[in-house]
Amino acid sequence: MENTHIATEKKGNIEDLVAWQKAKELAVNAYKLVNGINLDATIKDKLIHSALEVSYSVARSYGVKQRVQSLENLYEARECIFEFKTALAISIDLGAITHEQTIDILPLVEHTDKLVSGLIQYKEDVRKGKMRNNKPGGNYRNENNGNVAADNFGNTIDYASSPVSNF
Repeated sequence: MENTHIATEKKGNIEDLVAWQKAKELAVNAYKLVNGINLDATIKDKLIHSALEVSYSVARSYGVKQRVQSLENLYEARECIFEFKTALAISIDLGAITHEQTIDILPLVEHTDKLVSGLIQYKEDVRKGKMRNNKPGGNYRNENNGNVAADNFGNTIDYASSPVSNF
């Protein structure tokens, strides 16, 4: 019997992935924020390192062939988002960063978190055999009961507008 399965390449580039774009934007904003504060080098380094690692991990998830490794990289990106949030909260508690200085970065952190969470949910759904609904609004639905699958992280993810088509 002839092998009719032909491997397909991912469409687009990493630059087209909204989660990567936002993660990169987070890293740039983290650099700008850190340059404007007087704080211990350890926390500054954690802010920069964790923000950079988010974008690196999303990029690695896109670049690997194995779905399991891709998912692990996305979970790593989410861990780094939490590290960034923690370092930011500590910086605020220490008075090194004011709430006014976080006005631009906090929504970006939350948006990046939702995008990465959406990619994780997509990968988990595919791994579990959940099907994509091709109707307008194309949310992922459990093929057994037609209900929108709950996000693993308590978020409501609009899969139709998330950048999961490249995965």
